[in-house]
Amino acid sequence: MTADLLLQVSSLSVRQKGAHLLREISLTLGAGKCLAVVGPNGAGKTTLLRAVAGLIPPSSGSVRLLGNEAASLKPERRARVVGLVPQRLAHVPPFTVREFLELSGLERGEGSLSLVRHLERRLLTEISGGELQRVLIAGAVAQGAALLLLDEPTASLDPVGRKEVEGVLRACRESMGLSYIMVTHDVALAARAADSITIMRDGALVWTGNPQDSSLVSQLSDAYGCEFVQLAGDTRGPGLVVPV
Repeated sequence: MTADLLLQVSSLSVRQKGAHLLREISLTLGAGKCLAVVGPNGAGKTTLLRAVAGLIPPSSGSVRLLGNEAASLKPERRARVVGLVPQRLAHVPPFTVREFLELSGLERGEGSLSLVRHLERRLLTEISGGELQRVLIAGAVAQGAALLLLDEPTASLDPVGRKEVEGVLRACRESMGLSYIMVTHDVALAARAADSITIMRDGALVWTGNPQDSSLVSQLSDAYGCEFVQLAGDTRGPGLVVPV
């Protein structure tokens, strides 16, 4: 394993109550790299994040973080490597943003606060959905995680909220050198924000490639069971890939 290889998942399978939730998943992620995971509901995307985070034990295969078996790491050590950012909180506590980050650890101090600077005195219960998602990302940064696991970070957000979250992810990557795996149904976001895209279906990885790969459209169509097309691009980059 090379020194900059942050994550190595090898032949990972998860089976619960006789059902295969993940089937022989293998992938790697280097430091400072970003992977988007797309696929239909029930494909196993969130299960993959939870297995990487150590919340679901594998039935077979392994997850290695910085060369170490994830299962062997103490929770405190694992939290300094990987941080799971949920789509939403089941209960939003009445903390200020700064209090929330301090409880998360403030391992990166000013770095995590800089992501939400103008919000630090606000209560979590009083901020918008997009702002809360930014705070959750900052919380994972505060605990010291080098790898962020993002579960639908822009789901249910309006365009302003999505833009704000994208800005935070860009800062995490470009200013802090962090890596992330992002589960999303927003293929346009995946193409903008990730180095590579992987498609899941029925608990398995069925395709991985560059967002500009010409086969992405057909692979998405096969995975989702509906047609995708690529709109004409311009000088700003390739066209968006959208369902029709």
